[in-house]
Amino acid sequence: MAVRRIDLSGIPNSYWSAIDNLMARQMSEGTFRETVVVLRFSEARPSLSIGINDDGDRIHPRRARERGHTPFRHLCCGGGAGAFTAGLPLILYYYRKPYEKPAVTLLSESTRNGEANARALRRLGFTAEYRAIGDTEILIGEARCKVIASYAGNYALPDYWSACSSIIWSPIPPQTAQAYMECIYHDPEKFEDKETKTPQSRMKPLEEVAKQQGISIQLEDVIEAVVEENVRALMGEETVIAESWAPEEEEELARTVPFFESETWIKRLSTKHLCATAPAASRVGVAAYKSRKLIRASLIVTARGEIHDCLITGDFYWRPQPTIFSFGALDYFREALRGLPLAAEDEIARAIEGVFNRPDFEMPLIRPEDVLRAIRKAGERLIPVEAYQEPLAARA
Repeated sequence: MAVRRIDLSGIPNSYWSAIDNLMARQMSEGTFRETVVVLRFSEARPSLSIGINDDGDRIHPRRARERGHTPFRHLCCGGGAGAFTAGLPLILYYYRKPYEKPAVTLLSESTRNGEANARALRRLGFTAEYRAIGDTEILIGEARCKVIASYAGNYALPDYWSACSSIIWSPIPPQTAQAYMECIYHDPEKFEDKETKTPQSRMKPLEEVAKQQGISIQLEDVIEAVVEENVRALMGEETVIAESWAPEEEEELARTVPFFESETWIKRLSTKHLCATAPAASRVGVAAYKSRKLIRASLIVTARGEIHDCLITGDFYWRPQPTIFSFGALDYFREALRGLPLAAEDEIARAIEGVFNRPDFEMPLIRPEDVLRAIRKAGERLIPVEAYQEPLAARA
């Protein structure tokens, strides 16, 4: 069956979350068709985002709007924060495939997605490799430069999949790069294992690489090759037909986009909210630990020294993913850790191991001991909940 392709231009990236929601509803209702969406973003209104698994305290939405950027939180996407401008088009793939360990998992689908991106670039003449979730790189001498970001997520229904290819075509404008640093907090631990110390320094615009290597291509050439390879790899299809949204689809997107830009959605998961609901005399501890991905733990500890609540956030990927109505895998950790003495590390380790052993749970590239280390660090940094401040609160 042919896959439909829809191209959208001049929009803020908050449409991404609204499209995820639309596709999930259609799957649930039985009206879904396999779909590719190519998004070209607004030059006039670039976007700043945090991931679905991020702590909402990372982003300052009002400041982002004051600097001319649309803030939002992803719906069906792990990974970390992002900046989206006209030079960074995004390709989304929506398809059905039963989730089945170990053959069809977040890791296997992300690998299919990333390897398809690398094949597309090799077709165009680049020396490209896919190494791990999120990174398709081009080799330039001894250096590795990230030119496409990607992932695959399994959301809402066991056989609902969403994947993406974010093409780094041209440089991020200076005003957006500055807003990205001023409006989103970046844990220094994220860069502990990297030679470069800023979010964008590993990335290199593909347009620039092509000129350096004497490869004559246009952005549309890249988009076409990436779409073809991913439709074949993820959906097993060869035919892609250009279409437009149906009127009722357009109406739903227009209705839901503002919600995904709202502070209600952006801040739905945050340490500040955790503190607001903490019992009297509680303390809060927040710490980040860098494994293959960044893990950030926020703990509320009672006067008796027991874990009352927690957040496990970061730029990782996991399943079950959160939805509009639930926190997904986060709730597994909250339920497993609630009531345990902070000093009982063996009990905490067993509780974490129990989450990892669940048949429906997956957290690629992360081990139970990585989560334990983040929790241990947070437990070493306890302060009264009244003293907690959002990390960007002190910045002008």
